[in-house]
Amino acid sequence: MRTTVPGVVALLCLAACTGGPTDQGPDRLRLAYAFAPVAGLSPYSDDAVIGYGVGATETLVRLDPAGTPEPLLATSWTQVDPLTWQVDLRAGVTFQDGTAMTADVVAQSLQHAVEADPSPRALSGTALTVAAPDEDTLLLTTAAPDPVLPQRLTSPELVVLSPGAYADPSAPDLVGTGTGPYALTALAGTTGATLDAYPDYWGGAPAAAGVDVTFLSDGTSRTAALRADEVDVAQAVPVSQVDGLGADDVLQSVPLPRTVSLHLTQTSPVFADPGLRETARQAVAGLDVAGSVYEGQADPPEGLFGPVSTWAADREPPTHPAPVPASGQAISLATFSDRAELPEVAAAVADALRTAGFTVDLQVGLYSDMEADYLDGRYDAVLMSRSYGQDTADPLSYLASDFGCAGGYDLSRYCDPAVDAELAAGAQLTDLDARHRVALAVERTVLGADAVVPLVHDRTRFGVSDRVTGLAEDPWERSIITADTALS
Repeated sequence: MRTTVPGVVALLCLAACTGGPTDQGPDRLRLAYAFAPVAGLSPYSDDAVIGYGVGATETLVRLDPAGTPEPLLATSWTQVDPLTWQVDLRAGVTFQDGTAMTADVVAQSLQHAVEADPSPRALSGTALTVAAPDEDTLLLTTAAPDPVLPQRLTSPELVVLSPGAYADPSAPDLVGTGTGPYALTALAGTTGATLDAYPDYWGGAPAAAGVDVTFLSDGTSRTAALRADEVDVAQAVPVSQVDGLGADDVLQSVPLPRTVSLHLTQTSPVFADPGLRETARQAVAGLDVAGSVYEGQADPPEGLFGPVSTWAADREPPTHPAPVPASGQAISLATFSDRAELPEVAAAVADALRTAGFTVDLQVGLYSDMEADYLDGRYDAVLMSRSYGQDTADPLSYLASDFGCAGGYDLSRYCDPAVDAELAAGAQLTDLDARHRVALAVERTVLGADAVVPLVHDRTRFGVSDRVTGLAEDPWERSIITADTALS
């Protein structure tokens, strides 16, 4: 075992201090997870992705690398009519408490999600009802046509749990109630979690004996833990720590549907002028953020949609307005420090804007402290890292949220009734290719208006012991540990 480094001592006392396993055998995977639970791993919270990521829970449908829905606990789905979908369930699935997965049980699980308050984001705007006409079939009905319902069913907020999970329906208990390859046996608050292999997993016996999770929010500590051989996998390795990986560790880097962009606020006294927006765009468009700040561990900007979205590869470039020279206009530029690279990117952007003639006041803080001001349009420009694959992985839903007149996350304060009409029409399409064409057309309009300037497409970076095989390479940042993940 390698020498323990300062800052990793907390990991060593995980078993004694939190009730975790006292004998972490050689076949148990050790994971340093970047985010601590905020709600006891309830799927009706931001914790949903944790239970899914460590292999405890599963959904009816999952996303393939390109974002297309594919079978998981459901084997197929068919749109019976504009309001109704038939979902056929996988046979022979049992929950980790031994309960059989029947249509009635799945219907009850989904109904709990429908009734949750607040409603899971994946169900936003829907009025879903669930019926089980027989043991193997679900009928899902919406109040209005919902072509992206299969994408909604991929959300970790809609994992299927056994009836035993719902003693408190508002906060389902994941201990032994999922269908995944690893059963959660203990959660030690915000410190760690223990999972054991579920031998009757429908996909075959898991390769490892269990998973021991430590929640470590500090990226340097996660990397140090891996280097000290206290964990086998470190999630979300900061770019600054990549060179600090040990000789026996490897970097697994996967492109994400996450783009770092500069939003130019349309209601700003300065950037209400399209010519000044174009001057700002030209000032920052040439920055090599991927090669400099991200040290090659990210991808150059292709648009709002990055290399994960292979359907966006053939796009028509936007047409921009004529620039208006800047002459000392004062602007505020804001970003958050929660993602390690953003302050450095913001500093480079600020320098480029100053060179172009703007006077820039750069403000950096915690996201939670600044979100309301972002959304209220307080700043002239906002540097944001945004995933366009959250919840439904539907590009039209993302565009409506971030660039629609009534969008809930419109940092650019952008509003174009013609774009809204195009998004509304596209939302009714059932063909994925057709929806993608609408998304690219809207992207071209938004980029041409200089409402937002993409700077880099991020990747997820895992530090992995060279003894680990079969770690998920999921661009949607959902799955990490699978039944095939093993220690050699």
